[in-house]
Amino acid sequence: MMVGYRLSPGTTITPTIQANEELNSDTLEDMIESEAKRSSEIFELIETLARSNATVEQVARQSGRTARTLQRQFRDLALPSPNFWRLLGRARRSAKALPCRVSLAEIAYEYGYSDQAHMTREYVRWFGSSPSRLRQNKGSIVDINQPGLGNWPSEGSSELGDLF
Repeated sequence: MMVGYRLSPGTTITPTIQANEELNSDTLEDMIESEAKRSSEIFELIETLARSNATVEQVARQSGRTARTLQRQFRDLALPSPNFWRLLGRARRSAKALPCRVSLAEIAYEYGYSDQAHMTREYVRWFGSSPSRLRQNKGSIVDINQPGLGNWPSEGSSELGDLF
């Protein structure tokens, strides 16, 4: 049996946890939870990038660093770039507006896309489907906001992310 664990972004564990046939999943989860070290600063930066319309430069400036320093900090933690979190956050926020009876062009404008075609390309990139297809399939919008698809820090209180 193989079990995978998803840690929240910015969380690291020490390499002392090794595979052991005697460990059950509860014991292993307790060990990971006790060894996990979360960078609350990175955690907050990811949340800010994902939840606001601010640029990476603006978020970096607000945190007292340069955008390049921020990029290096994310790289050192083996995390995707700050812009990754900003773009994914914007796509997820805008996807929540799809059930509304406004045009896709209006949604694109509201969430900072240059035009509807730009939003469509981003949706295909992130979700594998166009906004109009997602709009037709209400369940897909629910799926986009489920754990395992880029949860934001405030969606869970544990440093240990979702179990696969």
